[in-house]
Amino acid sequence: MNITWLRTFVTAAEFENFYKTSEVLFLSQPTVTVHIRNLEKELGIPLFMKKGRNVRLTSYGREFLKHAHTIMTNVDEGLDHIEKLRQGYNKTLTIAVSPLIASTYLPFWMKQFLKTNKHVEIDVYVLESNLIAEEVDKGKADIGLSRQDSRTPGLVCEKIYEEPVKIVAPYDLDITPTAVEVTLEEIINTYVLLTHNHPEYWESVLLELKNTYRQVRTMKVSQVSITKRFIEEGIGFSILPHSTLKRELAEQRIREVTPSIITLPLAATYLIQKFDTDITVQFVQTIKQLI
Repeated sequence: MNITWLRTFVTAAEFENFYKTSEVLFLSQPTVTVHIRNLEKELGIPLFMKKGRNVRLTSYGREFLKHAHTIMTNVDEGLDHIEKLRQGYNKTLTIAVSPLIASTYLPFWMKQFLKTNKHVEIDVYVLESNLIAEEVDKGKADIGLSRQDSRTPGLVCEKIYEEPVKIVAPYDLDITPTAVEVTLEEIINTYVLLTHNHPEYWESVLLELKNTYRQVRTMKVSQVSITKRFIEEGIGFSILPHSTLKRELAEQRIREVTPSIITLPLAATYLIQKFDTDITVQFVQTIKQLI
């Protein structure tokens, strides 16, 4: 069966229009028609029926489309694999990583790893921490780098790093008069606390804050990047891992607030694995040498 005919069929099924199919595939419209007719002749069934200027799949066409998708996926994956081998890649490392780690530590770790492992192709999937263990467990990722501990049976979860967290508020405070050193109580009385941007420490932090101060107004914002943007805009304050704040603090877009009487936790980074391979072992060794 001609692969080109199959690709034309799958594309035509998506757009339901032979003219649009010809534009997407850089073919003439008569060529698209010939591909479809040849495929129908080989299968012995009609795949499309006309509907005005468009086409619709027949019942046979809908059934065959499922198999055509599978065939084309296998072909494309095979071609991609051969191309990787041609370019010198013979191994792949797939990493599932939280957004926070992906934007802070991971680029440095990868750069160092690739210096001595240029034959390895790395695929990176950025996911929320609560989804990473599942990806590793299902075999969709070789390594998970998460901000959340996992007790999934069959997985090894190792805490590889801890860092301090900081209380941060807008740099231009909406407090009158503005003192050089602003207390946490003044911040709490003025701003809303942006919470739940980290999967582990918020419950204990909120409990201590509410036991210490009479009123703490909160707003849940799950993404660190959005939390920082909200702080810069003067919407609220938050508690974030120090590694995520270096640029904003240096550029005076946000300010650190002394925690006074409350105890701040540490933010942890976890390495999650199911199986060891020579590549995962080398990557883990690289990380541990750098932290």
